[in-house]
Amino acid sequence: MLSVVTAETAAAFLGTSAALGVSEHVRKLQEDLITLGFSIVGTPDGGFGSHTEWAVREFQIYASMAQVAKVREEKKGQLLLDSAGSPVKVNNMDVYFDSSASIVAKAGKSATVTGETVGPVSYYVDSLQSVANSSIYAGPISGVVNELTRAAIEYWLSHDYRCPVVVEAWNNTAAGVRTDLASNGCNLWAHNSLASNAPRVFFRDFTSYYDYPDTHSRLEYQTLGYYEPGGFGGPNTAKKHSWSPEAEMSILNLYDSAYNAAEANSAKISTYRTMRVVAEAECYGRFDVLNAWDNALMSAGPCHWTMGVFSTTNSAYAPGELPGLIAYVKNLNPEVFNKAFGKFGLDTVLQWGEAGLYFPGVRTYNTWIKLSTETDFEALPTTKEGANYMKTWHWHYRFSMAGRTIGAYRKAMWKLTKLRLSKILDREVKFRVSGHEVVSTLGAVFTSEKSVAILLRWHVYRPAFVVTNASLVVPAIQFVIDSNSQVNWALPVASWGDTHETLLTNEIQRRLAALNDSITNAIQYGTNLPQGAVRPGRNSFIMDV
Repeated sequence: MLSVVTAETAAAFLGTSAALGVSEHVRKLQEDLITLGFSIVGTPDGGFGSHTEWAVREFQIYASMAQVAKVREEKKGQLLLDSAGSPVKVNNMDVYFDSSASIVAKAGKSATVTGETVGPVSYYVDSLQSVANSSIYAGPISGVVNELTRAAIEYWLSHDYRCPVVVEAWNNTAAGVRTDLASNGCNLWAHNSLASNAPRVFFRDFTSYYDYPDTHSRLEYQTLGYYEPGGFGGPNTAKKHSWSPEAEMSILNLYDSAYNAAEANSAKISTYRTMRVVAEAECYGRFDVLNAWDNALMSAGPCHWTMGVFSTTNSAYAPGELPGLIAYVKNLNPEVFNKAFGKFGLDTVLQWGEAGLYFPGVRTYNTWIKLSTETDFEALPTTKEGANYMKTWHWHYRFSMAGRTIGAYRKAMWKLTKLRLSKILDREVKFRVSGHEVVSTLGAVFTSEKSVAILLRWHVYRPAFVVTNASLVVPAIQFVIDSNSQVNWALPVASWGDTHETLLTNEIQRRLAALNDSITNAIQYGTNLPQGAVRPGRNSFIMDV
């Protein structure tokens, strides 16, 4: 993080007179960023703290884009008027469309819609249009006000540019139709900008960064989610906020062709049916259903990989599986990684294949996030306050849009889920039959789509309960064998049949449901769909490699 410690340093970075004190230089920077729409700064106080660094970093991200927002030429110098034609007042003062973004944002819902955005709109969004960025920032995403950043800020101020993504909270009907702008709901940034979970959060995107499908228009507000006050509090996206069908974990989205009945017994469809059950339990089978309100910082994907779980003992986040996914995407497809994450100055502490990324005890891939600096990268702080940068509404927007619009990113998530499943099924297990020890694997003992789906769901919920020496699955196997002596367990495991499979499946489902009941409904997924639900028969699961 940049620390401005002298007037000379401040002048070098901020380009103003060194005769002013350091705090005045920083305060001017903060006010400029707020004018441009980067209100994550908070209240200007002259101190270059984490929120000011975040604001500089966010400015650098958006200043790097080809399209930005700009105050509409015909609105410059015009007063904001209410429905009666009287000037709108903020703090008892008239407001102009080209006033500071923070002032226009406080004006609330516009009385009329005069711009290109489909209404209803805030005065702030109505004041903006999308334009080509005529001075693209080419420096690093560092949070440091280097010479290029200083020049870009001055250019934006002189050309009335504004942050090209605006996040807002609106009251809406039961059908999700926007009605009135929520109190203090315009231009949201911080994860705790809202106090209520009642409004729905939308964004208006003036960039050209993501490729929108024909079913969604850039000129319209798009749903992002809502604020969840439980846990640590923060953004959340539910099923009803998802883009459907674009973000669904459907056969079409994952394999580029619709379900074909001729493939009903194929490895592809068998694995799909199995993994889709887990995705239903974790995220309703949506790539854009995200969670940034609990102790996991952020969760996403079919397994809802966590960015890192917060330890109250250490008062810090531990490495998580979501950064492991990001490392996997980078290794698999660097171009997709750059589009989804790298462009925004984000990377992972450990790269795919590096020692320490794979945790063999629990069979997961874990690391932490790092952010770009002027010349290198630094790990994201693991403190709650420091890590909250990843919980901002704009990062929620980026993860959401990656899941909605980047097909190769979605497919990478699916591939990593298959890799996880293969690691689980390779786990050696030991149990006793008629006094003799039997050595096998989870994949040899559990061979139906239904039982494998239950194992995967259990592993996502608590990996240690499935694959460590503290496994709860092995005692379940032993219990079934000991409790059903009428069944011939002495047969080679490969010769077990449907009776063996049914008894084993029912027991692990019962035990998992006692810990986490989401499996009860999720296991039914697909019942009314062409591919059908998971199959319970012995050897019905076929791994798609």
